[in-house]
Amino acid sequence: MKHSILVLAAPLLIAAAPAWQQQALSSAARFIDKANSEWERAIVTGDSSALSAPYAKDGVFITPDGTAIHGKAGVKTMYARRPSGVKVLHASIHSDGRAAADPDDVYEWGSAQMTVVRKGKQRMVVGRFLTVWHRIGKQWLITHNIAF
Repeated sequence: MKHSILVLAAPLLIAAAPAWQQQALSSAARFIDKANSEWERAIVTGDSSALSAPYAKDGVFITPDGTAIHGKAGVKTMYARRPSGVKVLHASIHSDGRAAADPDDVYEWGSAQMTVVRKGKQRMVVGRFLTVWHRIGKQWLITHNIAF
């Protein structure tokens, strides 16, 4: 019986979310959606400027092996160093969820997949991510991005 009370109360908890949460999510959405859309194109073309564009000046990218790339310039360099023998044929990104931590921070999580050709062999690469978006002035930028 306790479970049915909790299930019935759940919509009330969601409806009672502070207005700042919805405002933060709404404000960040166009920046996140734009960055995700541009990532899909830029990872294929290897455009390191576009790939690093949504990062804050002091943003951090943590690679799947745990290496921390510091700063927007570092992220740009990381993408620019993609080996010439690696070609990305197709890429897609899927945002599974977003949550406002406070009025100026939104967490986003999801997955990305790429069809990659290396040494003549084609394979699908799939990874998960957790990104922290922070409001700086009127724009939202990535301060932390963890790729799994």
